[in-house]
Amino acid sequence: MSRILVSWIARNNDFLKNEQGGFGAINPAGPNVDFHRRYFGPEKLDQHILLYADARQENFAEHLVAYLRKEYPGRNIEAQLLALDNVIDLAEVKTKVETWLLAHREHNLALFFSPGTSIMQLSWYLCHTTLGLKTRLLQTRDQKFVKAGESGLTEIREERSAVPVTAVIREENLKKPGYAAGTDHYRQHVLPPALQAVYRRADLVAQTDKVTVLIRGESGTGKEQLARYVHEQSARSGRPLLTLNCAALTDSVLESRLFGYQKGAFTGAEKTTPGLFEQAEGGTVFLDEIGDISPALQVLLLRVLQEGEIQPVGGIPKKVNVRVVAATNAELEEKCQDGRFRWDLYYRLAVAELELPPLREWPTAERKTLLEHLLAAKQRELVKGQPLELSEATRKQLLAYPFPGNIRELANLLETLYVFEPDTLVEPGHLPRRLREMGPSNLSLKLADVERAHLLRVLELKNGVKRQAAMALDIDVRTLDKKLE
Repeated sequence: MSRILVSWIARNNDFLKNEQGGFGAINPAGPNVDFHRRYFGPEKLDQHILLYADARQENFAEHLVAYLRKEYPGRNIEAQLLALDNVIDLAEVKTKVETWLLAHREHNLALFFSPGTSIMQLSWYLCHTTLGLKTRLLQTRDQKFVKAGESGLTEIREERSAVPVTAVIREENLKKPGYAAGTDHYRQHVLPPALQAVYRRADLVAQTDKVTVLIRGESGTGKEQLARYVHEQSARSGRPLLTLNCAALTDSVLESRLFGYQKGAFTGAEKTTPGLFEQAEGGTVFLDEIGDISPALQVLLLRVLQEGEIQPVGGIPKKVNVRVVAATNAELEEKCQDGRFRWDLYYRLAVAELELPPLREWPTAERKTLLEHLLAAKQRELVKGQPLELSEATRKQLLAYPFPGNIRELANLLETLYVFEPDTLVEPGHLPRRLREMGPSNLSLKLADVERAHLLRVLELKNGVKRQAAMALDIDVRTLDKKLE
């Protein structure tokens, strides 16, 4: 167990600048140099990690490390980039500092409180008082204010609190104008209880930084919307959220889309092109239908999650800083047992799991709430003067239908009715045949008839793409072909 000093570089105090504002020299009276001169040895520290928040500060950080190593040979000193978009955004700084500290939880960490912005200092304090790690807060005073015989080093002591500070930050953020637009407001005032529980868990997941998330649920249940919510509520919300449907692409295309490729790597590679992981640097990558990727791609993705590293096709490895949110409608555990999916990748993806229930499992009252919300939403989206008017019989039919396509199918149906039946009272006869023929008098109890209807319905939902229909049914494409014949 090492005793590590952790500090931010002090851009304005650790360095002397030249006339152009660039690096001039190391300030021998700067806080980090002064700590090494007076306190590093007496505190019996093993290592010093200097953090810097912007890649453009790398030159400054390396000069400071070189100076300290020269002045104090044998000391273990290194610089690390902890990238921040906004050094005065408490939610972002605290989340990323928290993640960094947890990754070093096995060590005794001396947090040098003095260098850094006030928000960086506050983040040290919040993490020190809430994470329960082996941390100390150290602060120094300028020597001209230190009396003879006294030490200029002070340890900040406090009463520890179990209050979840991150939740307090979110409560404060919710008071800001526009913060809740389309997210918390939507969750609290529109979503029924069945989904509110899922979104509350998503809130907690979002407050972490690099934890991977696996969203499970049938097609049409809103997996992409939930992934977007996690991204928007996280410290990465100011960076890109990029999505990709893994089931729609071949191995070679999927690899180049995810990791990019070098010019000349294959026929048609006319220029070096970054992949999604590079394009989303600092943000989130959402991989839909993750259960459909091949064993070869599973290995490459596992490397990204374990090492934070990608290798473009025909290129050299590169470090990336992204959060991965994956989604699937497949039973990954069964795929793992059958050898079609790697257990180690499954465990990496399922660090935090969120599951969306199918619409058929929602209570009737919650279905009514969703129906009213979608009617109003489609009215605004399609710029209709009046809401769609449904007869009582039609409402009953819609509420009774299981909607295998879930929320997406219901939303698409209402949009179609708005387009073709905008000014009439919508009766059951205006509904698609699959809904009209659902009644008990038309329902066959023969297993072959039920299976036939289900196969055709799933194929329709997947726009006639047999591969995707077979995946949804969890059967082989050849099996589907035989059944369709």
